[in-house]
Amino acid sequence: MHLTDPIHLSLDDADNVVPDIARIKHSSLTTTPLGQLRYGDVPAEEAHEWLEACTRVELLTELKYPRIVGLECDGLGRHVPRMEHLVIRDLDLDLDLPQPTAQGEVVSAAGGVVVAFAEFQYHPLPGQEQEHRIEPSVSKSTTETQSKVEIPSLTSSSPPPTNVDTEVVDLPSSAHRALHEHWDQTVEAALSATFGGMHCFEVRGIGTLSPTHLRKGIASRLLAWIFPWADRLDVPVLLAATPAGYPFYIRHGFVEVGDHHRGEDDDEASTKGTRGTQPFIECDMAEWGGIGIHRHVLMIRWPKHAAGVDGTYPSIRRFMKCRTGNIMVVASNDFFRPQNIAESIHGNERKISHLATD
Repeated sequence: MHLTDPIHLSLDDADNVVPDIARIKHSSLTTTPLGQLRYGDVPAEEAHEWLEACTRVELLTELKYPRIVGLECDGLGRHVPRMEHLVIRDLDLDLDLPQPTAQGEVVSAAGGVVVAFAEFQYHPLPGQEQEHRIEPSVSKSTTETQSKVEIPSLTSSSPPPTNVDTEVVDLPSSAHRALHEHWDQTVEAALSATFGGMHCFEVRGIGTLSPTHLRKGIASRLLAWIFPWADRLDVPVLLAATPAGYPFYIRHGFVEVGDHHRGEDDDEASTKGTRGTQPFIECDMAEWGGIGIHRHVLMIRWPKHAAGVDGTYPSIRRFMKCRTGNIMVVASNDFFRPQNIAESIHGNERKISHLATD
């Protein structure tokens, strides 16, 4: 195994990496009971073609956004949504491809095969977002039913970039459509309801080729890339962890939403609302013809220098209040004091692509 350093993708790289990224997603598509229930009946070739089409549409849309690496140099500042896509290649898997040139950052010339990817999104300060116009390049499908693939925003007031044409990618007919849509929408709604309005980074996805490249430290290298940015901006990193990913994120400093081991005692946590917050998103698979409970966990990684010597967070004080039928965020920090986001989220759901796997 001869791994590259993390490589930043640009729009020119999209077509070259689509097959490899789709292969990574396919390698873990049905490795959980929920994934098996959702996609287990889809023939392998059809599933791979579907994932390739989805990945192509996603990259051709998301790679037009301002990049996180440009936060301090592109003149747009901290007031526009941003994304960053990273990959790692294994050069030993295909030594016949062209070797790196002077512009070694170009993925198409890097050789090898992409064996891991990561997607990060930057959510700007609520109320200070600026629209960023981008030019369309994705042709629309000839099918009648249009389905747009847009970048979701935890800060629901943020307008997406304009002039983004999108292609229709329909779900394979043999997939469990109702469960597919229910679970994706449930996860996205929980993220918006719990974290909406926060100035933060979000881990949109990390994938490693299974099983050959799992537990090799590859995902850790990708995840670690976002931490210096989060610490520099003094903002948290958020995600919804899968069952397999949960211990991985714990090792990297993430905690469950609602954990109050930041120097708070029980009385303080009760007053703030952090005690008793449920960070779980659950799917009772029995309701969909399966067996068991599938659970995702909402997690947060606080910026390192935000914590004092006693473990408290004097510069960032956020707390979650969870009530039956009404999840909202009450947040305050040195940057902003957002209004209650419950109303802003209602009627403005986050647009999601059909790319989320288990």
